[in-house]
Amino acid sequence: MKNTVLVAVWLYTIMAVLAEVYTAQHVSDTLTAASAVIIFALSQAAAVVVFYMDLRDEPGSLILMVLIPVMFLAGLLVSVVASLG
Repeated sequence: MKNTVLVAVWLYTIMAVLAEVYTAQHVSDTLTAASAVIIFALSQAAAVVVFYMDLRDEPGSLILMVLIPVMFLAGLLVSVVASLG
């Protein structure tokens, strides 16, 4: 894999972390801020799984086995945020 792709994913991860921090500090609505931070975190996890774990070259069944726990985690995070307020 090209190093430029890996560097681009790393830069995206850094930019998403900065966007999470900015969102958490500057958005006054808690539900909106939490939802945005969760979306950023899930996109970072997806980028790491796809590019750093070479999941692009794996069969579809293996990709599904990785994505199903991520969906359960997303559901748990949404229910935690919903129970806050």
